[in-house]
Amino acid sequence: MSSANTARYEDLPRSYHIFKWRILLAFAGFYLFLYLGRFNFWPVAPLVKEDLALSNFEIGLVNALLLWGFGLGDLVHGRLAETYGLRLWVLVGAILTTVFNIITSFATSAVTMAIPWGIAGFVNAACWAPGISMVSQWWPRRHRGLAMGIAGTGTAIGGTLIAPLMGFLVLGVGWRPAAFISGVVFLVVGIPMSFLIRRDPESMGLRPDGDPIPENEVDIGSAASLAGENPEMERHGAAILHEGEPDFTAPEAMKTPTFWIFVLAVGMRNTVHSGITFLMVPVVVWFLMGSGRTEDDAQPIAVAFIGVMSFSLLLMIPIIGWLGDRWSKKKLSSICMIGGALSMLSLVNGSGNIWQVVAFVVLLAFSETANPLAWAIMGDYFGRRSYATLRGWQHLPDQFMSMSTPVWMGVIFDHTDSFKWALVPLVIIYGLAAIFYWVIPNPRTPARVRAYREKAHLE
Repeated sequence: MSSANTARYEDLPRSYHIFKWRILLAFAGFYLFLYLGRFNFWPVAPLVKEDLALSNFEIGLVNALLLWGFGLGDLVHGRLAETYGLRLWVLVGAILTTVFNIITSFATSAVTMAIPWGIAGFVNAACWAPGISMVSQWWPRRHRGLAMGIAGTGTAIGGTLIAPLMGFLVLGVGWRPAAFISGVVFLVVGIPMSFLIRRDPESMGLRPDGDPIPENEVDIGSAASLAGENPEMERHGAAILHEGEPDFTAPEAMKTPTFWIFVLAVGMRNTVHSGITFLMVPVVVWFLMGSGRTEDDAQPIAVAFIGVMSFSLLLMIPIIGWLGDRWSKKKLSSICMIGGALSMLSLVNGSGNIWQVVAFVVLLAFSETANPLAWAIMGDYFGRRSYATLRGWQHLPDQFMSMSTPVWMGVIFDHTDSFKWALVPLVIIYGLAAIFYWVIPNPRTPARVRAYREKAHLE
């Protein structure tokens, strides 16, 4: 379809590109601090355990409730954000995360800590799905992989910095003031972020690919209303039906094999991610001790290699995102999973060679770049209308798939005094993820969309 009212992407108003980059960089920066709302417990857990006289089981329960809360929050907040506004919900999430972090700082027992901390995880999710949805709204498909890669750098930097920063803060003021301060910092960052962002390009009279909206394109909400229908969530610019752009409601997407194969692929990746992230230092220490090093000698080397991985991830994420825009994102993700399997295999023999640790962290960083690609794939397949809702439904199963991994890996180590037989299942899971990513089919256009396009002579 052509229109005299269209313009080349390169000729778009400067304001469009300013907003596009402003939203991306605001979210990437905000996501760096997002960890202050939900990852700030692990660095202080030993002090909390001692101060409140908690058992290992109780500490584990606090962590589990946080993960469960975040998973359930992802499911709920995506739909609420699409209903009441993405900007508003990011602000609501920032305020409530701060409130429950502060409440947690006054805990006196396992119960008084676990409950507000679980709620903190739940409300913190209100900042995630709406934020990544806005990036998907503003960045066209041709550049969405790169955009998600840049957004993902916030993950790498945040995950690297939060633990040592919280450690220094705890040593300086104690765990209770540290929890209080981290909550306040999160709010200070979250409020300005909510004012920097805009929901979608249509609010500025532009298409998602940057072109002006042609007069003969269809507003799905208007078309459905004229037909006497009651469509779901026709509240924003994503309801504009653009030629060639996928447009799925959440129920329509979840009825496709595409969605559930995608959920399995991402869930398996995150299953490995959960285990190896939480146990990376113990795993590397175990491996290094295979060459005769003591645990005390191996510990600082293992910690140093976490920095190597983080640096590798920072370099790779935008590059892989850029490649994803020029090739198949799903096939590139599959190759990343093969890299992850090779990273696990590099440690299986427990020989303690430094070069194998280098291979492990570099290949693992490569596999982690599949995460931002998944954010882009969701938008490419199902469009922008229900992006936040679908992210929630996708994230809940993989939270439940992944939260048990550190547990069973720890059990295997306790019984065998080795991580060898904990790494082998991870190799297999990565291999299955590679297969599922590779075979994800393109979803069939919903009958509703085909009918609207036919009526409007768009096809």
